[in-house]
Amino acid sequence: MGAQEARLKLQVEGIVCTGCAADMETVLGDVDGIFEVAVSYADGTVAVVYDPEEIDQETIIAKINGFGMKTRLADRP
Repeated sequence: MGAQEARLKLQVEGIVCTGCAADMETVLGDVDGIFEVAVSYADGTVAVVYDPEEIDQETIIAKINGFGMKTRLADRP
């Protein structure tokens, strides 16, 4: 890889099935600068490992919101 890695964990409202989660993983996983994606339907979370020099958090959040989801950082109340 040789690139920087950053991690982002989001709480996501609107993941209604495991198929939706799988679709999100596939689409997000194909985005330049995103290395890993783990979507949990059961927990309503999305965890992303990405290169902050290629993509920023706002762009990742916008892509998730593009699925009709609402997001917030998982570490904040």
